[in-house]
Amino acid sequence: MKVRSEKSRHGKRRTLIWAFGVLFVLAIAVLIHYRGVHAVRIVEYGEPISSADFTARESVLETETDRPLCGWHVLNLSIGGVPTPVLLIVRDTVAPTAEPVDRVVPIGSFPGPDEFVKNVRDAGLVRVSFARQPDFDTEWSDTVEIVLEDQGKNRTVVPVLVSVRATVEALTVEAGSEIPEAERFLIEGVSAAQEAPIEAQMLHHVGTYPIVFLTDGGVRSTSNLVVTDTVAPYAEPTLLVLGSHETAEAAAFVINAADETDLSFSFLTAPDYADREVQTVVVRVTDEGGNSIDAESALLISDVKPRTVEARHEALTPEDFENSDGQTIRVEPFVPDTPGTYAVSITVNGVAQTPAITVVDTIPPTLTENPEIGTATFYTRHAYVPEDFFTAEDITPFTLSFFGEPDFDTAGDRTVTVIAKDASGNESTASVTIALEDDVNPPHLYGVIDRILYVGEPIAYFAEVFAEDDEDGPVEVTVESDVAIEEEGTYRVVYRAEDLCGNVAEQACEFRLIRRTVTEEELRTLAKSIMAEITTPDMVDAEKLRAIFDYVQKRIVYANGVNNNYTDWRKAAYDGYTQGTGDCFNIYSLTRALLDETDIPYLTVERVKTSTWRTRHYWVMTNVGTGWYIFDPTWTWRHQVNCFMWTKEQCSSVRLYWNYNEADYPPLAEEPFDYDAVVEMERSGIIP
Repeated sequence: MKVRSEKSRHGKRRTLIWAFGVLFVLAIAVLIHYRGVHAVRIVEYGEPISSADFTARESVLETETDRPLCGWHVLNLSIGGVPTPVLLIVRDTVAPTAEPVDRVVPIGSFPGPDEFVKNVRDAGLVRVSFARQPDFDTEWSDTVEIVLEDQGKNRTVVPVLVSVRATVEALTVEAGSEIPEAERFLIEGVSAAQEAPIEAQMLHHVGTYPIVFLTDGGVRSTSNLVVTDTVAPYAEPTLLVLGSHETAEAAAFVINAADETDLSFSFLTAPDYADREVQTVVVRVTDEGGNSIDAESALLISDVKPRTVEARHEALTPEDFENSDGQTIRVEPFVPDTPGTYAVSITVNGVAQTPAITVVDTIPPTLTENPEIGTATFYTRHAYVPEDFFTAEDITPFTLSFFGEPDFDTAGDRTVTVIAKDASGNESTASVTIALEDDVNPPHLYGVIDRILYVGEPIAYFAEVFAEDDEDGPVEVTVESDVAIEEEGTYRVVYRAEDLCGNVAEQACEFRLIRRTVTEEELRTLAKSIMAEITTPDMVDAEKLRAIFDYVQKRIVYANGVNNNYTDWRKAAYDGYTQGTGDCFNIYSLTRALLDETDIPYLTVERVKTSTWRTRHYWVMTNVGTGWYIFDPTWTWRHQVNCFMWTKEQCSSVRLYWNYNEADYPPLAEEPFDYDAVVEMERSGIIP
């Protein structure tokens, strides 16, 4: 038995040693595995969690959690594929924060504590409460404490300024405003009655006025009506006339003084009552708000009584002044044609005096019916002005206007009444009956002819095209075209013009596009150099026309039959210049090139063949503001005339030579062109 016991003890010992050895090895393995690992981690609530919070070794946090709640958490961390439990302790030690919201609270309302803070910040949920429940049924103003408490029991107290009111503290209005309605004094959501009405005079005196209200709950609440004056007063200077023994307060030196509040007057430049000349007196006008203006008035001290005269264009005479027997009065020249008060220099028995003359205008303007009304035709849908019916005369400036708005859109008899009102407010009226007719005549389109243009160049559709209406004058022109500017060919172009009555004129022509041989830049360079040679910057249009006419006529010697191409006008212009000879097309083309370097309007004209003249002929019409004239520098042995700005009658001296389709062009001027007179009118600005 003894031997067996001994063996048993040895066996147990070996087992314990083996067990301790295994545990030791396991402990070593665990220590090696957990080397560099934080087995326990303490974090603040709300912070995100990742495997890097526990170890820098390559690992994966297998437990799905990003923002764990407060408390103890065992998480699974996989390190090299080996599950490794770690302990995470989450705690909340940071108190919440918020910004106060100071508020005016309507009496009798029930706002929650969260209405007094904003931008609440914390990692978790926050409970918002009053430190002490306020009484919202009475008026008061004080600091209220709002308590913020988070899930970690951390607390923050936010002080907020709260006013419980039925009315606003004050309502500010400008002097002269309308009496404000009671609702403007009440806090939104409050119902109350105003105890006493606001008196209108309060709005005309700067000050603070208590306004009392009684709420539905029986609470009396007082607001303030604050009346301010921020607008400066108004006052006009005047000429004050005093006798030699009279004086005046500052207020007497201004007129028409006005403001919403009471005014006070003070001298900035005081009067000198010993001065007998016209002197300046400056008066400051100040309202209750402290706003002020300074009026620069005048003072005249004279023992001659002031006079009032009616405005006229004739100068004052001694008869305009009081004259006793034996007095000799002389008056310095003064024409009383403008209302106002003036100091006039006179002498009475050789003694200088300066009486005041007040010029008034009490006579209304005189209206006279325009004499042409009896023969004029008036059309519907036209804009007429009072001056179309009446002229007026008056000493002072006046305006003319219609009494009511006449109906000029419907045909029939119409009574038109015109009012003349002068600068002094005097009025006179006059009426005339006119017959309105519908205009049935379309406008006239001019310059719509077949043209030769160049491929690839922009088309100036309106360069030589315009429209005029017998009643409306110049009328807008529109165009429809299928021209393809990059392709040679002949294209249809339709021009259209419509007058105010809806009458339409429409006319078609053809544009033929050809390949250019001389570029626009080449021809313009040549034309500019010629114009620089033959004109000066101070020349008026008529002088430029004369210079162009003389130059072209001398530069190109007429030779019939040298030009077989009547399409390429640029080449014709260039050839005529370089060769010095050419026919009418060369002459026309160079004329056109030079006119393009001016602002003078022109129209291209081609002769209509007749039995007398079977050949082609080209020239232009021009207009410098005195009407359209024929302008043709061509000089031939057959007619030997200088056709510079000729009328139709002058052109008839060579029978049918300038024959053209007159319907395509505006009428020619009837009066012969007076070159010297036109130049003078242009220089003086009579012709703009």
